[in-house]
Amino acid sequence: MANRKPRVGLVVTIMPPGYPPIVLLDVERTGDVALSLIALRFHRRATFDVVEASVKRSLDGLVDASGHWDHEVEQELSNVCVCERMPKMLTPRNEADAEGQTALWAMKLLLRLGLGVAPVASGAG
Repeated sequence: MANRKPRVGLVVTIMPPGYPPIVLLDVERTGDVALSLIALRFHRRATFDVVEASVKRSLDGLVDASGHWDHEVEQELSNVCVCERMPKMLTPRNEADAEGQTALWAMKLLLRLGLGVAPVASGAG
């Protein structure tokens, strides 16, 4: 819920090999209220139950805080994960169909999460 209106939410769990999970929470942004994408970066490898409870607590906090990410919930989860807001990471949405826009978003997101690989220079030599 955001401003007493139901919003569609997206939860993406990323399991980088050898690293703790990262969960992305994104909430539909049509209308007046636009939330930033938020990443829950777990401190250590976590069971599905811990990840699920953290996501549930974050989304419940969103509803309780009238459609805003709740700072108190972020503090509450601080022993399990860091909550990193990523404002304007996936904007502008009206250009989502533009050629190459989704690939650009994916690269920006990978780099921001520290999962991107720098391009390898090649050349004759």
